[in-house]
Amino acid sequence: MKAKKKRLSPSWLKRKRELEALREETEALEAHVEFLRIKRVPAEASSVNTFETLEQKAALDRERQICQAALDENRFLKSRLQVYVNLSGQLRTVLTAAEQQKTQLMIMSITAARTLRIESGAGYQLRLASPRVFDMLEKRVNARFRELEASFSDIQQRVPSADTELIQIYSKNGDRDTGIVESKRAQLLPFQETAISAIVWSIVELGGFPDSQDSRVIRRSEDVYAVDSRLTVCLGNGESVSLNTHSVMKRFVVSTGTVLLLESNSNWASDFEDSGSWVHTTDEGGCFVISSYALNGSRDPGDLSQLHSELTLKPSGPPENTSRYSKAGPRTVHDVVIPSFREIIESRHQFVENALFDCLRTTSVA
Repeated sequence: MKAKKKRLSPSWLKRKRELEALREETEALEAHVEFLRIKRVPAEASSVNTFETLEQKAALDRERQICQAALDENRFLKSRLQVYVNLSGQLRTVLTAAEQQKTQLMIMSITAARTLRIESGAGYQLRLASPRVFDMLEKRVNARFRELEASFSDIQQRVPSADTELIQIYSKNGDRDTGIVESKRAQLLPFQETAISAIVWSIVELGGFPDSQDSRVIRRSEDVYAVDSRLTVCLGNGESVSLNTHSVMKRFVVSTGTVLLLESNSNWASDFEDSGSWVHTTDEGGCFVISSYALNGSRDPGDLSQLHSELTLKPSGPPENTSRYSKAGPRTVHDVVIPSFREIIESRHQFVENALFDCLRTTSVA
């Protein structure tokens, strides 16, 4: 039997198989490349996300630190505020107690001064005025206010930077029996206008100055007080003069500050060994203008105020029910009445200043 001859593969078939092999190899390589690409992308994303996360964490830590610092400062401020609130309450308590103590001391000083003067004036008693007398005095106050109302701003402008005082004594028409005294004082005080007004008004409410031996206070309205008072003025020779006064004090609030007007009628009487018993009656008028003092043209109220006071004493008609007394002579008027009036003015000005400085010292200590 004849052997079959092996059939050779044609060249095109060989090339076909090579191409298929190459195609399979190419597809395998492409699959491997795709696999590698897919595997690489998460790694890159992971590195990017890690960097962004670190920055965010650092920023978050900074914000947390700032927030914690703010919370700590808030707690500190709250604790300080509570301390100040407690301290304010304690200061308010101390100031209230100091104010009460100041009022008590003022009352005690007035009472003590009156008690010390009882012995020298024991022979005289307080005389009470009728309501119509106070009506007349209040009418005089109102008329006086209408006269001076336009000049209050001028009075404020005339107050100099240094304290001044002027006392004039003169006689009307050359008659020495009509001795008239005018006292003007302008001064700056290191207190607010409201403080000075309050102190002076409290003195009126308490019954006058401590030199008054006895007094009766009648409140006619919120801004008007009527006062009956008696005081004894001790003279240098050991003798004394008794003074009974009926007065009305009225408070006015004006654009420049506070104005206090006073109108009074006084009965002077004494028993002298050399001249016997005598009597002298006078009318008194007073004007007190209290206002804030502006420094360097500033209009802001400060702790500096100006006090302008004017007081006048002049003789009035003969007193009633004084048959056992003779009329005071010119020498008595000029040697006793006028010096005594000046002494009263000086002592009362000094008392007001002392009360103001006592109030300032008490407030500073509190």
